[in-house]
Amino acid sequence: MGTLRAAMTTDLTGTIDAAEPQTMRCYRHPDRETLIRCGRCDQPICIKCAMQGPVGFRCRQCGKPRRDALVSLRPTQLAAAIGLAVGGGALIAYVGVALGWFMILVAFFGGGVIVEAIDRVVGVKRGPRMVAIVYGGILVGAVIGGLLGLAQQWLQFAQVADGELPMTLETLLLVSGPTVLIAAGAAIVGAYSRLR
Repeated sequence: MGTLRAAMTTDLTGTIDAAEPQTMRCYRHPDRETLIRCGRCDQPICIKCAMQGPVGFRCRQCGKPRRDALVSLRPTQLAAAIGLAVGGGALIAYVGVALGWFMILVAFFGGGVIVEAIDRVVGVKRGPRMVAIVYGGILVGAVIGGLLGLAQQWLQFAQVADGELPMTLETLLLVSGPTVLIAAGAAIVGAYSRLR
């Protein structure tokens, strides 16, 4: 029993002395000492460069995903997102012409509904590309829907009036045009509250 204990002590002492770590320098920050290596490429990395991987630390090049699921869009997803944003913006502006200033409240919630619809059809995607798609789509749709709504109002005025129109086209644009722009702005604010 005594010889077994002596042999274990010797082995443990010898193993500890033999496996004493050597200090290394981070490959990106040579002024920092480190004891960590990348689990994939085996380069020494400091704590600032280390990313938690599936089975240990990875350097920035090895740990970065090839395709980020929250940012990347397939062509079908891109087309669906643009279609929903433009269609939603057009619907909000078209209804905004009819409702007037009350549309500010409706458009705010409509912007959130547009983002929710995009999230359900495309999947939860975030980033500058998605922000540009949503905001740009709402603005383009607001222009289209606003022009359609104003044209419909103008035709209704023309049908009701017998010869003389109650207001000119310029007056109609001045009265209802700001409503469309404010509705588009409220929809963008509503979309922003969901995209954060």
